[in-house]
Amino acid sequence: MKQILFILLFATSCIFASSAPKTHDGFFLNGVLGLGYGKYLEEYKNGGFKMQSEGNQVQFGIKVGGAIMQNFILHGILELNSFTDGLSLEAINNNQLTIDNVLDKNSYVKTLFFGGGVTYYLPTESNIYLSTSLGSVLYTEYSVNLRGKTKKISSHDASLGFLLSVGKEWWVGNELGLGVAASYKQSSTKSEFLGVKGDTSFKTFSVAISLTFN
Repeated sequence: MKQILFILLFATSCIFASSAPKTHDGFFLNGVLGLGYGKYLEEYKNGGFKMQSEGNQVQFGIKVGGAIMQNFILHGILELNSFTDGLSLEAINNNQLTIDNVLDKNSYVKTLFFGGGVTYYLPTESNIYLSTSLGSVLYTEYSVNLRGKTKKISSHDASLGFLLSVGKEWWVGNELGLGVAASYKQSSTKSEFLGVKGDTSFKTFSVAISLTFN
């Protein structure tokens, strides 16, 4: 399914490869780099504990696609969010926490979002756009000890996430736009840790600079 999606996007890009200056048609390539705030929560109610990371996160993303009509673009997307604060482990429901040496001092969380969506530029000279995407999310949690040994913490089911963003660009060339964008992303899934079933979710809000070739 993913291969078919990207083949269709590539074909669309080729068909609409010709583009008039300073218009949103033809091939579309967009990259963003930003900072934001996020909350990652992994809760095991039956086990009486939870792991979470809340705070700053770094965002990097890329979209590739093509316009099916002026100002209306179909794209594939790949976006990475990395939380700068480590995971914390806490007891819940008044249960005594019995898990020792689970998390080393250095632990981190990353989420990888990949899928497809649409971007629509308002038909004015403001160059403001709205973009939304749906896709799968991969969760990565690792703990690194003082010797540099890395271990995976828990496992997660496949999950569905969505991304919503709004931005504004300024033309810096006939086909190149530089801008700023704000985005919101969330996802949730089932997880497992030491044989205990739980629920994992994350929400992030980011502000990024964007560079678009269109």
